[in-house]
Amino acid sequence: RILRRTAPEAKGLAHRTSSRFGAALALAAVLCACGQSNPEAEHAAVLASEPWLQLMDSGDYAQCWEAAAPLFRNRETLQSWTGKAQGYREPLGSFDSRQLNTARYILDPWGAPAGEYVVVVYDSHWQAGSIYESVNMQKQADGSWLMVGYDVQQQ
Repeated sequence: RILRRTAPEAKGLAHRTSSRFGAALALAAVLCACGQSNPEAEHAAVLASEPWLQLMDSGDYAQCWEAAAPLFRNRETLQSWTGKAQGYREPLGSFDSRQLNTARYILDPWGAPAGEYVVVVYDSHWQAGSIYESVNMQKQADGSWLMVGYDVQQQ
């Protein structure tokens, strides 16, 4: 399932992109959907995205920023990120459930620094409705996977 951006719905979900880089990764997922696959990388990125999402769920947006990849922290200030994260989450109300939708491996995506990425998309359910959460993960030099982009879209 490919994410398409839409105007905010009447429920008041603030829809903002975290960065042009995040949008470039989503576009790269569309352009690279021609057979690239790496199940081990996809699995590792999904596992790494879960604790980061738990920090988001708890409202610890500063810790989310600290746990992000240097690429993210170098382009997004803590203050800017905290404001965006609150805009994403506060309109949603209380968290209900989350289920993995897709994980797509991307090698050297167009418009992003060379490397390995996985776009992880979750179907998430909240008091105010359901959203798709997209967590863009980048493989680091030490082999770990860290968040480089986050975006939400109403279902």
